Amino acid sequence: MSSQGAPYPASYRYYVVALLVVVNTLNFIDRQAISILGPAIQEEFNLSNTMLGLVMGIAFTVFYATLGFPIAKLADRKSRTNILAGVLVVWSGMTALCGAASSFLMLFVTRIGVGIGEAGAGPCSHSILADYFEKKDRPAVLGWFSLGVPLGVFFGIMFGGLLVDTFGWRWTFVVLGAPGLLLAIVVKLTVKEPPRGGTDDPADAAALRASEEIGVIEGIKLLWARKTYRIMSYSAALSALCGYGVNLWAPSFLTRVHDLAAGEIAIPLGLSVGIGGGLGAATGGWLTARAAQRDPRAFLTLPAITMVIFAVVLAVAIFTSSLWLAYLALMVVFYTQFFLMGPFFGVVQRLAPLRGRAVATAFFFFILSLTGLGLGPAYVGVMNDVFAAFVGDSEGLRLSLATLPVISLVAAAIAYFGRGAVAAELAATDAGPAAAMETNQHAGAGAAQPDEV
Repeated sequence: MSSQGAPYPASYRYYVVALLVVVNTLNFIDRQAISILGPAIQEEFNLSNTMLGLVMGIAFTVFYATLGFPIAKLADRKSRTNILAGVLVVWSGMTALCGAASSFLMLFVTRIGVGIGEAGAGPCSHSILADYFEKKDRPAVLGWFSLGVPLGVFFGIMFGGLLVDTFGWRWTFVVLGAPGLLLAIVVKLTVKEPPRGGTDDPADAAALRASEEIGVIEGIKLLWARKTYRIMSYSAALSALCGYGVNLWAPSFLTRVHDLAAGEIAIPLGLSVGIGGGLGAATGGWLTARAAQRDPRAFLTLPAITMVIFAVVLAVAIFTSSLWLAYLALMVVFYTQFFLMGPFFGVVQRLAPLRGRAVATAFFFFILSLTGLGLGPAYVGVMNDVFAAFVGDSEGLRLSLATLPVISLVAAAIAYFGRGAVAAELAATDAGPAAAMETNQHAGAGAAQPDEV
């Protein structure tokens, strides 16, 4: 891979990718571990399924989603590496403090603190990587970066499950939060701030510098005027609701339905997430980028196909009585869930202006987090309590998870039937700022139509 503007050798650029994968892994270890610790927390604080769903999702998401905007705006102006190191300290410290919670309210507050810290991780990392690699390479690179998600879920479940049986849920939070404080020092000392636009086409970069001072609201309006951005947002939001619903309730499902202890779940479920999700994140961007060279609609077509597969195999995982088949099906579920990260975020970075990449990512994270991490666990918890009144707690959880395949099929339909927009808008973006502006104006006019996707 060549680099047009960034004065960094390939070995160093891939070191940055690897280090940011580790950062992203810790990010998701700290947010995911509560899923495997949930049954112990629920028992100690006597929580309902709805309350557990709230502390797993809403408590984290409200500030995670909203604070992403000001942090991202700051990252579009100031040193992204310094900001990334700072937020890493915040979320790691707050994860450790979760172990000191003496009540549901205190745990809720410390989870808010974790969300505040993690709000800056994705936007800063995506923006840094976009300035280390050319636009043709970004889907694959962002797919590799997204490996941190399944790896984090894997280690969060595995370490959480193994540690909780020995040390309890409180000390588990402390152990999981501590490494991030050391990693922040490594980021600060070894990651160089890349020049903005260093890997962009020189003519486009020069022209787009005029939009440096666009405000957050105006920038969001420009993004939302893009039909492709709206379609990806609708589809990815519903897909994220399904994904987070499965991720955070799978340990409880295996505990209740298959009568397994946390330690018994840790390794096989962790491997299902790590192998399946890791392959999805690693191959999703790469495969889609290759297919998109022939047909740009692949950026939405392939994710749509994986959403359909997600729906089918999740139904198998939920209703099979075979434990090994359930784990195998969940491995495929996690593959399809993480497949879309590279394609979707690669398109987001191509649609975003030079000084708006972090904000564009923050807005997309806001949508995914609000519906996925915010509503997904809470939705499953509420539905669990509703169904439990008729069929009991275990079968109620099974039925609540069984509603997710239907939602995933809706997400697939939105992406598939809206895939025509991506080819025209990416072509306009690649043609230069003037063409992109003209396409934006047409898209903006279309956005006024209430019946359009």
